[in-house]
Amino acid sequence: MTHKNLLLLAAVLLSVLAAAAASAATSCQPGMAIPHNPLRSCRPYVLQRACGLGGGPPPPHPYDWTSKALCCQELAAIPSYCRCGALLYFMDGVVTSSGVFEGRLLEDLPGCPRERQRGFAAMLITPEECNLGTIHGGPYCPSLTGGEMPSTEHK
Repeated sequence: MTHKNLLLLAAVLLSVLAAAAASAATSCQPGMAIPHNPLRSCRPYVLQRACGLGGGPPPPHPYDWTSKALCCQELAAIPSYCRCGALLYFMDGVVTSSGVFEGRLLEDLPGCPRERQRGFAAMLITPEECNLGTIHGGPYCPSLTGGEMPSTEHK
């Protein structure tokens, strides 16, 4: 193969990859690869783990495993390339293409600020929690954690 042919092949491959990435981004919308109001079953689990059952500090003992299993099942059902988007919708909400606001299942509660809940929700895909991959090839979402792996400490 000549140098020109290699460059042409590289350009074609790049355009195919760009089209695939654009298609994935388009399908990661509520009602497409992400259900409307995603991860409803994760709200009780996040509240338990981030704030404890009574809204205080996280409990030092085991939590409701059923709650975790339901949350992880719901998150696992979302394609890996959309999990970060689903978590973002769950935490912050989104305006759909029809102009309806949905998502944002985390709200400030007495003794349990939204930011504490949000910090734990960002960790749902980590090995310590649901152990799921993302489009980034690992169990984290840089857009949710400022580009760094989230801490496993619960504050």
